[in-house]
Amino acid sequence: MSRLSPWRQIANALVLAVNMIAGAALVLASYAGEFSPAERPMMGVVVLGVPIALAALVVLLILDFVWWRKTALVPIVAIVASWPTVWSVCPLNIGTGIPGGTPPERVFTLLTYNVLSMRDNTAGYSGDVNPTLSYILRQDADVVCLQELSVLNLNKKLKITQAQLDSIHARYPYIILSGTAVAVMSKYPIENLHLDSNSGVKGSRCDMGGYVLNVEGHRLALFNVHLQSFKLTRSDKEAYDGLTHLRHEEDINELGHTLVGKIKTAAVRRAGQAQMLCRYIDYYGGENVIVTGDFNDAPGCYTLRQLADLGLREVWPEVGFGPTWTYNDHRLYFRIDHILWRGRLRPAGIRRGNVRWSDHYPLIATFVWDNDESNQ
Repeated sequence: MSRLSPWRQIANALVLAVNMIAGAALVLASYAGEFSPAERPMMGVVVLGVPIALAALVVLLILDFVWWRKTALVPIVAIVASWPTVWSVCPLNIGTGIPGGTPPERVFTLLTYNVLSMRDNTAGYSGDVNPTLSYILRQDADVVCLQELSVLNLNKKLKITQAQLDSIHARYPYIILSGTAVAVMSKYPIENLHLDSNSGVKGSRCDMGGYVLNVEGHRLALFNVHLQSFKLTRSDKEAYDGLTHLRHEEDINELGHTLVGKIKTAAVRRAGQAQMLCRYIDYYGGENVIVTGDFNDAPGCYTLRQLADLGLREVWPEVGFGPTWTYNDHRLYFRIDHILWRGRLRPAGIRRGNVRWSDHYPLIATFVWDNDESNQ
């Protein structure tokens, strides 16, 4: 057997080191959500690295098979060790859908959408009606959960017309505005739980609505949330967007400190909000529960893990396919909007809308009640 040249040995060692660093990063990011950001704030930053580390490992895995196959074991082991979070980020479900012969009364759809105060966020829009309300009407979901809804009345500036409002109220006879700017619109009878959004954490800002729906005789507790944002300013986002164009090292360092600091602060505040949400679910939830909205956090985060401890599961990993993102502004491509459920209903499908009237994309999920569900 021929001996490898010194240069090849050095190259192999470097390749192995890069694989091990990327693998360790994925494992760390995948389990960062196990730690409360209130105690370890940096974990709230690290968890956002899962998609980046996973993408890097997939690229490395391909290169390993070309350069030195033995090193391919490192990314494989890292991906397997991080599998629950990896699947949450990039599920590969095939063959999902409503089972054949399911009666229509056992099926209902839910749309969640951060509507950015229904401001038109697409340059060049020249329509004469509000595009967000038009989109909601076209989807015709049975239940609509909205975040950052500041107005739902006749408004010339936002192009909200009387015809649109009449259509909304005819389609959704039950509309409740909760908190500061969250709302639910429902075809089913609904009761407001009047939740207090104050988590007790200084500087914490979250919006939360809780409701009980009667869906064809089934009791369903619904929680519509808008948790603490990163509080990134427009200049922060633009600086991140143009990161590669920063000319001085001190600019990059300053931006890094600013972004990391804001992400850590937001994660700490969301930890308190997550605990408050869990208490409400414990008290009001009952058997059948859906939690949805803008979580401002990625798969594997502390909030989603706390909800998982209550038996709530994410819909996207259950019936979705492939990676996606729901925030679409300034290349901050993260899936921070989520739908979770528990009880005697099952998700049959989920899709992401592609309209860009907001800085978020909407999510639309289909649920089916179990056969043996008894009326409550």
